[in-house]
Amino acid sequence: MNLLDKTRWDYAYPWGNIVNPDTNNEICITEKLVTYQPDGSVHFGCSNSAGAGWKRDKDWNIVNTSTKWCIGAVIAKEECRSHFGTYHFVFSLPNFRGSWPAIWLIDLHPSPPRGDGMGMPPEIDVFEHFRKDGFLTRFHILHTFHEGPTYVNNKTITKKFWRLLPLDFNDIEMTFTWLPTGMAWAVNGNVVMTVPSGTPNFPLKPMNLLMNGGLGLDWKPNVGKFEDFVIRKAEYFPMT
Repeated sequence: MNLLDKTRWDYAYPWGNIVNPDTNNEICITEKLVTYQPDGSVHFGCSNSAGAGWKRDKDWNIVNTSTKWCIGAVIAKEECRSHFGTYHFVFSLPNFRGSWPAIWLIDLHPSPPRGDGMGMPPEIDVFEHFRKDGFLTRFHILHTFHEGPTYVNNKTITKKFWRLLPLDFNDIEMTFTWLPTGMAWAVNGNVVMTVPSGTPNFPLKPMNLLMNGGLGLDWKPNVGKFEDFVIRKAEYFPMT
């Protein structure tokens, strides 16, 4: 299944398209920074120009707002949630301080009794690239399984994939396998991390795939060197 098919995607969460709402670090997710190329690849951009966004208040009413920062991101539509199987990606990373591209899985359906999902946690980070400086963080990507709530009492299983050459020099090939018996992350053909099914909050229900460029505003992004996060191939093979 081709995950780069544009019919699969939304460009906002159910609660809005603002990342980190009600903080000094608000970022707007926008379809304008997701470009589908003739060669089949998808480019996710970043911008420090104003973006129009929206969020829901505590009564679930829509509140329109704006941000000074924007990123390109796609969020799987509800009918396109995925379950057990294998995910295969080929991508190239942007080369500028402050970038934060990622491919990850969460469940946007709340857990019972409010819904039929798991809610959050868990969160599965197929990969993240925290480009916090101009040198060292160019050489690794991070893979994480979040057992607990993100950033609060967070329990994680994490591994870094390191390379002698900067990761943004060449394409990276990643395979993520999610089965009832466990998970495995492989980079360029080598298994980097595994998570057994007995891990707390191991997901057994469908999840929403997300793919995005990103910015860590606390890392002082170098706006003069913005580059796209490019996904050249994204495939999903359901377990049969």
